[in-house]
Amino acid sequence: MIYTIEKADRISEQLRRFTSGFAHHVAGQFSNIDFWLNEVIEARNSIDLYNSRFNKIKESQKEWMENHGDKIYESHCPYCGGKCELTNGIPSPPKRTSSSELKNVRKKLIDSAYYFLTRCYRMGLLNNQEIEEKCNLIGTSIEPSDLKI
Repeated sequence: MIYTIEKADRISEQLRRFTSGFAHHVAGQFSNIDFWLNEVIEARNSIDLYNSRFNKIKESQKEWMENHGDKIYESHCPYCGGKCELTNGIPSPPKRTSSSELKNVRKKLIDSAYYFLTRCYRMGLLNNQEIEEKCNLIGTSIEPSDLKI
């Protein structure tokens, strides 16, 4: 699994736990709300910039191989189990993570942050203006029915 997705998943899972936890746990985590929202924003930005970083990696590897002519034999031969000398020595290009997977991870991340914020609102830790500002920070809107106490 790529780092970008793993980090976003871990943040999502933490926020999900906070959302369904005891009120005193939520209040404790709320004291670090800026930290958690910054984590969400950073992870979201990493997801959004994934294609740009991937293209740089792909181009840099291609350029290196063209300029240096290094031969890299795959480390596992299906016949002998060792380094495979039956290939041409050109490594396969890096594999891109699908757009749908990135989109799903991004949605899960934003949703987890949103549900944590709405839980904080219903507990009285955020007022209308504060929850709106924090939702804007993470790039989501507010569903009015989610704010009913």
